[in-house]
Amino acid sequence: MPATITSISYLQKHQLDPNPTAHIETSSLEYLHAAFLLYEYKTTYSKKEYRTLLDTYGWDKGSSEEKRALKIAENFQEFLTCPQHLAAIPVTILLRLCSLQYKPIISQLQNYPIGGLTCKLVLELIEERKALLKTQKQEQQKQISIWRRTPKGDRYCQFPPQWEEDHQTGVLTQELIDGYGLLPQQILRAAIADYHAKIKSQEKEQPQEDTAESEVVESSMLPQLETSPTESEKAIEVNSRLKQNEQTSTDNATQQQSVGEEVLMLAEKLKSATSYYQIRSAIYRHLAVKDEAWQQLSPEEQLRIKRLLPQEVLALQTAREAGLIIDYYELETGWFQVFIAGEDKPVSISKSNVISWIQEQERLNCVTT
Repeated sequence: MPATITSISYLQKHQLDPNPTAHIETSSLEYLHAAFLLYEYKTTYSKKEYRTLLDTYGWDKGSSEEKRALKIAENFQEFLTCPQHLAAIPVTILLRLCSLQYKPIISQLQNYPIGGLTCKLVLELIEERKALLKTQKQEQQKQISIWRRTPKGDRYCQFPPQWEEDHQTGVLTQELIDGYGLLPQQILRAAIADYHAKIKSQEKEQPQEDTAESEVVESSMLPQLETSPTESEKAIEVNSRLKQNEQTSTDNATQQQSVGEEVLMLAEKLKSATSYYQIRSAIYRHLAVKDEAWQQLSPEEQLRIKRLLPQEVLALQTAREAGLIIDYYELETGWFQVFIAGEDKPVSISKSNVISWIQEQERLNCVTT
């Protein structure tokens, strides 16, 4: 029975390479060629000459596709001489890396040899970057601020919504508005001013409480005034303080438990890490407890992790241990901030220049000593 059209596979019909990955990588490389050509024409010719040239080549892909290609070429200029280095990355991901959020990753891609860059690795770098940005956003959110700015740059304060089960703040504020014709802003201003004055007054009176015991003998000789606290009021005050202390202890215990869990979590991630990028990604997520987590690892595990570190990081660690530098940390862009003696600000060093910079510091150190 002769084979029908439907029984012939797409592969057989078009006589293709059966590997779809190869086709995507080929299309990525061809797109990069087109992007770099367009960018070269755009920057070499005048606007009129550029449009004429595109018409000559029969460009009918539209301005959106043109802008997309030019955007990729502009952001990946470092790969102009070796576009095949990016062939493994689909065009959609290349465009994603062009965004302000993920652009720092592009410089990291130069550290890989041709053929060593994979789409999986790039996606891991994107996830690592997302985790870092999330951590930074959370840190910023911890710092509560009521200040806002108008489009003209004028500053004003804005308070978040007030949620209460008894609606006390809203009820009392509305009574003042209806009964006295006050504006909400006036009420808020006066209330905050009064509360601020009260807090400041309490702070000034606090040192006087330390000398109160010396005055007890003299005051005890005087008749007890009606304004003195009753026994029941004293008991209420004591109970209130006990509850506050109990709540504080509970909060501290909860916080310590949370920190302990985070330490163990990071330690487990470090134990299971098989690459430097997994290590750095895990540390970015738990920066506050990285030192504690490192102490949880056995000497064998610490040695295994050190073997995964890049040569540049190991060189900086050695320089720190030798006293050549004070400290260092790695930026998300792949650069390093290095602190050295006699400098108030850190020195910025690219990853490719770390080794030569350390060698130069060693030479200078030998000369001065």
